[in-house]
Amino acid sequence: MPLLPISPPGRLLIAVLLGVSAALLAPASFADAPDDAMPDEAPAAESAAVVDSVEAERLAAGARAFLATLKPDARLQAFLDQTVKRLLAKDARARKAKTISIGLIDLQPGKAPRLAHWHGDTPVYPASVVKFVYLIAAYAWQEQGRLEIDPWLDRQLTAMIYRSSNTATQKVFRTLTGTEAGPALAADDYSLFRDRRLLVKHWLEALGVTGIHSIHPTYNGGGDLYGRDIQLLQDASVEGGISNASGNYKNRQAMTGIGTAKLLALVATDRGVEPDSAAAIRGRMQRDPRKQPYLRNRIAGGAMQTEGVVVYAKTGTWGPIYADAGIIRARSGRQLALAVFIDSTPAYRGPFIAKLARACTEALLGP
Repeated sequence: MPLLPISPPGRLLIAVLLGVSAALLAPASFADAPDDAMPDEAPAAESAAVVDSVEAERLAAGARAFLATLKPDARLQAFLDQTVKRLLAKDARARKAKTISIGLIDLQPGKAPRLAHWHGDTPVYPASVVKFVYLIAAYAWQEQGRLEIDPWLDRQLTAMIYRSSNTATQKVFRTLTGTEAGPALAADDYSLFRDRRLLVKHWLEALGVTGIHSIHPTYNGGGDLYGRDIQLLQDASVEGGISNASGNYKNRQAMTGIGTAKLLALVATDRGVEPDSAAAIRGRMQRDPRKQPYLRNRIAGGAMQTEGVVVYAKTGTWGPIYADAGIIRARSGRQLALAVFIDSTPAYRGPFIAKLARACTEALLGP
């Protein structure tokens, strides 16, 4: 169901974020889809929803307070540094990577979270990892009354996360932001389009999560990237994005290891969204290498070699990018949030991520 924006007060509200009137925020993406287009198109809007601004701010304040307790930990940092160096010494292909950005957060029940990273503040193109960001946003939007995860949207979320469908991601992202694909826009219309595309990023920042530039869907190629989407990719005035190799797209998606691990830590500890929503998000992200053999070189493939461990993650693979971001949970309740982004030419597809996840699990979570 499409985004139904209005303009009551509240930090996370659309009108506050965008600085525009409710009249300009028309019903979103697929509101004009004919009935016979279902279920491939989203249902039409019925009425403007009342956004729960008080509850949204309560959740955001709780997330910010939790992340404020997150501190770098010297012992955890020494462990991560030694582990990465040991793995790289044995993996010549990984050593050739242009960038490896890692964020690691140790979540021990009853204790303050501990942070370590390896170039974790370096932004990297995330490929499909960004899809879990839009999954979380969908549940947050539902809690705020902006949309309903009805059967149509439920199918899109499943396709986006489990099958990593770019087409489904485009539908989800357009629903979240109230935007559609189409020809290039004139200045005033483009300004509104651009502001709407920033909604998810601004919501993350309200939670205290930075380092995630999530303002685009993902694309298949073959014509689904054109017009106003290219306008935004070329817009260097929007801060936080990264350029492609040719330099013609100044404003691509970007995620850092630290920022990604922080968002995972919120989901792991039922923060940022209500506990029921966090549980539903984790359920959609649960991984099993026995059913998904391609995960053998990812977080799940390494961490789940330890008995009793469960992994909730989203992988990303595209060209030079090999990435994974996930929550590793032990029976004891202790958890790790781990994000790894590898940018390498020639492309790396080796076991570094799995070996790192296994080492972290064995050393920090135990049997």
